[in-house]
Amino acid sequence: MTVFASALLLAALAGPCPVVEDFTTGRTSGQRPQDPGEFTPDGWRVATQRTQIKYDLGRHYRKGTVELEIKGPLAQPLKRTAFAAWNEESGSDGDRKTQGFFQLRFQEQGMMLRLSYRAGGRSFEGKTGPVAWKDGWHRIKGAWDTTGGVSSLWLDGKLVKSGSFNSAFNGLRWVFIGKDNYQQQWSIPGVVYRSLKVCVED
Repeated sequence: MTVFASALLLAALAGPCPVVEDFTTGRTSGQRPQDPGEFTPDGWRVATQRTQIKYDLGRHYRKGTVELEIKGPLAQPLKRTAFAAWNEESGSDGDRKTQGFFQLRFQEQGMMLRLSYRAGGRSFEGKTGPVAWKDGWHRIKGAWDTTGGVSSLWLDGKLVKSGSFNSAFNGLRWVFIGKDNYQQQWSIPGVVYRSLKVCVED
């Protein structure tokens, strides 16, 4: 996908933004059902492997975007979730006949875009390869499209991976940062989030 096409995709997805979080104010509109993490002057800090914030978008959306800034020990060898959106509230590996999810992961010293609708067959797993992570903030963007279109991952303004869900479905509703509840993909202690925005359409 070209830079121009990427810009068109983002423009097309412009819509209401049910989640807009600064995190430097010491509060969140989300739920913290497991370890709540901690607020710092920099943002929301992951304290343990179970640190999590969960949001309900109110209904399922077939298209959406997420933007966030993150810093910390991002070069991870194993699977760690930065952001996830699910069609089921549990956000876990449950009924494989119904669940669908969109994950932006850290793993193998880089990132992965994971797209899966279990009822539709095989998942898309797009790895970036190792990333030369620098100290300080990195900007991550993601876009999902559960209608059969293209979903994407951007890192620091660069498109690094695109793919499509294996089958169309009714969309995503529950979003997670820090971790979701899928197959013990833990949070990364020491990572800090700020400037989270989730926008939706359709």
